[in-house]
Amino acid sequence: MANRLDRLASRRTDQFVTEAKLLNEAYRHIEQSDSVRYVIGSMQPIDPEYTKNTFAQGDRVRNQLDNRLDDKCEYEYQGSVTNDTHIKARSDIDLLVLTGKFHTLENPQEPSSPYKGNPLQDLVDLRADAIASLEAAFPEATLDSSGGKSISLEGGSLRRKIDVVPSNWFNTNKYNETGQKMYRVVQILDSKNMKRLKNTPFLHNAWIAHKDIQTHGGLRKAARLMKSLKYDTEAIDLSSYDLVSIAFCMPDGDLDVPKGQELSLLNSCYEFCVLLQENAVLRNSLDVPDGHRKIFAAGHATLDGLNQLIDVLGALISDVLTENQRSFRKLAEARVEY
Repeated sequence: MANRLDRLASRRTDQFVTEAKLLNEAYRHIEQSDSVRYVIGSMQPIDPEYTKNTFAQGDRVRNQLDNRLDDKCEYEYQGSVTNDTHIKARSDIDLLVLTGKFHTLENPQEPSSPYKGNPLQDLVDLRADAIASLEAAFPEATLDSSGGKSISLEGGSLRRKIDVVPSNWFNTNKYNETGQKMYRVVQILDSKNMKRLKNTPFLHNAWIAHKDIQTHGGLRKAARLMKSLKYDTEAIDLSSYDLVSIAFCMPDGDLDVPKGQELSLLNSCYEFCVLLQENAVLRNSLDVPDGHRKIFAAGHATLDGLNQLIDVLGALISDVLTENQRSFRKLAEARVEY
């Protein structure tokens, strides 16, 4: 457990951390065993100043692109930092670069001025221009364009890794009716397969925010816990997105726990995952938050990955109970002041 707690401490603070920042970490005030400190610490949000710095680094990249690209684009962020389920002080962030040349309409919408260009080629050109602009603007940084969907930039003067994602707007009928951004879709260029892929980051974030409010912060705590275990143990073959989705599918009553009773939330995560393990019909029925696919689908979450998650959650529960036999017998009885 000590190694796991060390990894928690390392990833939750920046390299320029101050003593004051260390004292802001809740688990450092807990007079309990290391396993309890880990559970509570892993559930907490990353210090807002670190998150603010992540956006500031993304804005540096955005401003350089905005100054250099001929195609006047729009810019948006996506990923765990934008929905507060990130677990690292120095988290990566995705910067969507949305072409200004066109947007796509969902049928039966019809454009007032039909676009006569080639949308796919325009995004390919945008990607090439973005790469050239980033190389010129950040010559000391390391640029990796080997991925088909994003251009990764890190190092040099940048204190965060920024993934630049060429894309275009896709206006759904629901967005057209309501004007609500949550219903606006983006199409991301997949340059390896020369096609555009739909993504719904704003709808995903809206559902995460809604359920987290309903559970008084419990959803994000459960998501951060399971993501932390994946990162700190390196023994869980499930994506961070699917771990958040599993947490999202937990009953509200299991997620809604008062401050100080988070050990019962650990137990709820374990019991829900065991239920999914035993009930294939339920497991295969679960959707990701925005509903665009099943969690347990080809190329995504697997039963093997779920079994690994259960093993790690179970081991953590065992550590907590073993180290605190004199304090409580069941996690539901545990109270932790912090």
